Amino acid sequence: MSSSSEKKHAPWVNAVAGGLGGTAAKSLLSPFQRVVVMQQLGDHKELGTWQLVRYIKEQDGWKGFWKGNLTSMILRVPYSGIQFVLYSQLKFFFQDICERYVRPRQGHAAGVHHRIETLELFIMKCGAGGISATVAGVAVYPGEVVRLRLMSGERKFNGIFNTIRCIYGETNSLRNFYRGLGASLIQRVPDLLISFATYETIKYRLIEMEFLSSHPSYKNIVATVVGGGAAALASILVAFPLDVAKRRIGMSGQGKSKVVYAGVRDCLRRVYAQEGIRGWYAGARVEAIRCVPQVVLMWFFIEGCQQFLTGYCVH
Repeated sequence: MSSSSEKKHAPWVNAVAGGLGGTAAKSLLSPFQRVVVMQQLGDHKELGTWQLVRYIKEQDGWKGFWKGNLTSMILRVPYSGIQFVLYSQLKFFFQDICERYVRPRQGHAAGVHHRIETLELFIMKCGAGGISATVAGVAVYPGEVVRLRLMSGERKFNGIFNTIRCIYGETNSLRNFYRGLGASLIQRVPDLLISFATYETIKYRLIEMEFLSSHPSYKNIVATVVGGGAAALASILVAFPLDVAKRRIGMSGQGKSKVVYAGVRDCLRRVYAQEGIRGWYAGARVEAIRCVPQVVLMWFFIEGCQQFLTGYCVH
């Protein structure tokens, strides 16, 4: 049932490739992420994109565009590794179950069979992406809170350990490290399940099409670029407002407004009331400029690492 172009790799290969590939791609595009986060938080909404770029440079110099990147890299290695190894294992697990128990009971014409198979693959990849995003998201969320505070631009958050002390000192408990976890998962799960499922569905269908060049490497490059770009745009369209809510809830009580949100619905409602639909997509333009090349690069890095590391597997 799985595409003939899809290959199984050892779990450790997927873990290492996912961790390194995801981290490298995210780090390269980190300056865009800093701009997006500050636009999402809403404390500088009077500034346009280029004005905000100048503001960051004036406040922190060029290194300010990588503020929070060290924390991001520390988080990204385990997050991407856990997420990708779980996704890969669950994807083939679900496909095996479907082939064993569902497929033998069905009998359809060739065209209908192909469409049903494509839909089943997409749904199973959505399920695998959702579960892997949930597990990985819970595992690294406290670090995500630290990273967000570092990227917010507030002067009191000027180092990883100092920021950890500040967050803990707000309530003298670990509760603040999990504030906004629900909002984070509500954003992460649809984001990742849509991104993974869209990428692989489009990529492997393109590879199977005859109108592309018969040269395998050319087909793979075109399919990766198109699939990665489509996945990035689809995830932004669906999940970006939830990302805005996640970040604003994570900064509840901080920043200029000191606003405290009761939850995702309350945050989205209040942002819409004050800023309209533009508030839900604050920073989306810069995010698209960042996210499309990041997702494409991530998949090139991951698949390149898989190919390289597979040579070290014992057969």
